[in-house]
Amino acid sequence: MKKILLSAVIIIPVLALVIGGTIAFYNDTETSTGNIFTAGSIDLKVDHAYASYNGQECVGSCTEEGSNLILNGDFENPDVPSGGWAIFTNADVGQTSWTIESGAGLEIQDHAAGNPHSERQLAELDSDNSSVISQTVTTVPGQEYRLKFFYSPRPNRLAGDNTIGVAIKVMSGTVTLISDTVGAASVGGPNTVWQEITYNFIATDTSTKIIFSDGGTNNSYGGYLDDITLKTLNCSYTEYTNGGVCTIWGEKDLGDVDTFWNFSDIKPGDWGRDIISLHVYDNDAWACMLVKDGVSAENGILGPEGNDEEPDGELQNYITFFAWKDNNKNNEYDAGDTALGISTLGDLGSLASYDSDNGEFLTEATNENVGLAWCAGQISVDEYTIGCDGDTMLNDAQSDSFISDLELYAEQVRNNGEFSCADVTSIPPYALPE
Repeated sequence: MKKILLSAVIIIPVLALVIGGTIAFYNDTETSTGNIFTAGSIDLKVDHAYASYNGQECVGSCTEEGSNLILNGDFENPDVPSGGWAIFTNADVGQTSWTIESGAGLEIQDHAAGNPHSERQLAELDSDNSSVISQTVTTVPGQEYRLKFFYSPRPNRLAGDNTIGVAIKVMSGTVTLISDTVGAASVGGPNTVWQEITYNFIATDTSTKIIFSDGGTNNSYGGYLDDITLKTLNCSYTEYTNGGVCTIWGEKDLGDVDTFWNFSDIKPGDWGRDIISLHVYDNDAWACMLVKDGVSAENGILGPEGNDEEPDGELQNYITFFAWKDNNKNNEYDAGDTALGISTLGDLGSLASYDSDNGEFLTEATNENVGLAWCAGQISVDEYTIGCDGDTMLNDAQSDSFISDLELYAEQVRNNGEFSCADVTSIPPYALPE
């Protein structure tokens, strides 16, 4: 019996050696790699959409400069047979300069169903199916650009079959500078009818992606696109007749040179209108308007001021504001808009607050237009008429000045349900009471 057991002990190691090569096949290892926690973000962008002073609107003059940043915007490459057409994919990007984001590809025609805007060829974005094409160009943050192209409905087709959608996106995330759709308002005629479409925008990154997509019915009959250009703009804004700096700008991050108001000779009864547009990205957010670091100066005592014993100037107490939500975005206070109230310049930040106190916040990728009407004196609102009484501005304001920063602050809604703009005591840094 001992001999048998001993033999069994010897056999077991031998068997282990024989099957050892197959033991690993019965093991199982599961690995979770690349686990990441990434903090969310808030991106608030602001534009000065409209400004006027004593009824004179702020209008800029912009000229296009430099070469076209878009390659093959006239779709003359590659060459296709006269009277014919061809579809090009990403395998042909070296010739077309356009990336196919989705769809069958870029269809280029040479008088196949209508005349191009110029030269010999044009593009259609609904070949076998709806397609999306793009180009990414190098841009300078803060620089203004003009995108221009020509659109025509495809001849002999219904209007709904001919729409081209256009969107411009900044490559550093999902920020959309322009998102719009253009299309035919009527049935396509016997030949092309070209319409020039123009958009101005301010780049926010070193690269900007230009995207064109077919927005009509997916039926192989799309609208036509030709002569796309993207050029740098050199914009200048003249001073108002009564003095003051006239500045407006598109959606961007604000910098030291972005001033909403710069007036050096305010008189009683002077008035103005401004539209500030707020855009928040990445998260829904509360938003506040804050007047910060205000400096009020007397700048000497003039005779008419009498014995003014105040150490600081009084001007900020005489500049009054009326704020409203320009819901219909027409730069006027009228039916459908929401009144926010009246305040002095120094307390301007109390008017435009999107916080839990008001039960409102900015939603991701939407924009809100806030109208600000100001008066050198007492502002008044009678239904939808805004008035300005300069008689309430007294002599003690002569030569006075008030300089301050107007800051706009955003904080995410999630996990901050009780946020109040009244709690934001200074920015930056952000100091909230405990």
